[in-house]
Amino acid sequence: MIKLGIDFGTSKIGLALQIEGVEIPLYSIDHAGYRKSLTEILKEKEIETVVIGLPISMSGRYSESTMRAVSFAEKVKKIFPGNVVLVDETLTTESARRMSFETGIEFTKVRDVFSAMQILRNESSGKAVIWEVHSNISFCRDLPELPSGSRVLFYKPKSGLIEGIDSLEKTPGVFVEDPQVFLSFFRKGLKPVNLIDDIDFSTYDIIVIACGEALDGMVHLNSRGPQVIECSWLNG
Repeated sequence: MIKLGIDFGTSKIGLALQIEGVEIPLYSIDHAGYRKSLTEILKEKEIETVVIGLPISMSGRYSESTMRAVSFAEKVKKIFPGNVVLVDETLTTESARRMSFETGIEFTKVRDVFSAMQILRNESSGKAVIWEVHSNISFCRDLPELPSGSRVLFYKPKSGLIEGIDSLEKTPGVFVEDPQVFLSFFRKGLKPVNLIDDIDFSTYDIIVIACGEALDGMVHLNSRGPQVIECSWLNG
């Protein structure tokens, strides 16, 4: 298995390879014109999987940097038919700094590349959370007409493509952990959250979940609690 690790930056993009579990440093490329450079590397190195680091704040919340990395990953997916995944890159810079010290190489010269190597190690460790980047986005077309003025929470939706969401009178809440889906709601001007502790379920009248999805025991539903509605997300 040949993987390409990417440490995304708005100026430089660090690259590293992992071949049969062994990380190999490559080099950095300029952000400007990266599509051409990446296309050549993907073909030349016969890459099977692309692993992109996902910056997440120390609080665990997604940030503007998170969204920029996800947007970049979606662009990579458009030029690469193989697997593209996002992996939490928390503390990779510190790990890269230690590698720089151990090898005696000036950190500023290898920061991006060594970070890309650490991103590959995170992905292979089996401990990091990994999200696959999809090119085919599912669509919810069976959201029923909801009572006027309802306060609605979309709980772990499969995508931001929901027929009827724009007609809701009150801005809905969104809880979603998948960063690509998070971005789709962010682009709609909504304010999704990715931490369950940031949701006050008592403020909602209706919770919309995907068919087959569970509420993970996080919500105590009773006769006075929110109504739960299922929605089917289908491709196309």
